[in-house]
Amino acid sequence: MKFCLIFILFTFLTYGQKIDPFSIELRPRVIDNAKVIVNIEITNNFNRPIDYLEGFLSEYSSSGDLLSEKKIVVLYSYEPALQTGFSSSRTAKFDLKNEKPPNYNFNISKVKFFGDNRVFAWHRKVGFIRID
Repeated sequence: MKFCLIFILFTFLTYGQKIDPFSIELRPRVIDNAKVIVNIEITNNFNRPIDYLEGFLSEYSSSGDLLSEKKIVVLYSYEPALQTGFSSSRTAKFDLKNEKPPNYNFNISKVKFFGDNRVFAWHRKVGFIRID
C-alpha cells in the first residue's frame, strides 16, 4: 500500500510540471573577432497560435553589467501565425568590444494571439500579464 501511494505521488509530480509556453534559444557567433551575430529562435509550446511577438535582446558583459539592449520583433502581424510546435527566428548584430564575448538574454515584451485583440507580456516566473 505504501509503495502504491509513493508511486501515485511521483506520477502526479512528474506529470504535474508546468512547461513554459515558449522555448527561447540564443546562439551567438563571433565573426572575424569584430562582430557577434546572435540568432534568436522561439518555439511556441502554447496551445494557441501567436499573431505578434516582440521582445528585447540584452547584452551583458562577462562581469554582468548591461552593455546594450535591442528591440526585436520576432513575428509581425502580417506574417502567418506561429502555430503550436513551430518556431520562428531572427538575427541581431553586435560589435565585439572586448576579447571576452558578452552574454545575451532575450525577454518577451509583447505577445498577441491569433484572433484576439488583447496584448500580453510574458515573464518566466509570473506568466502572462495583460497590458492592453
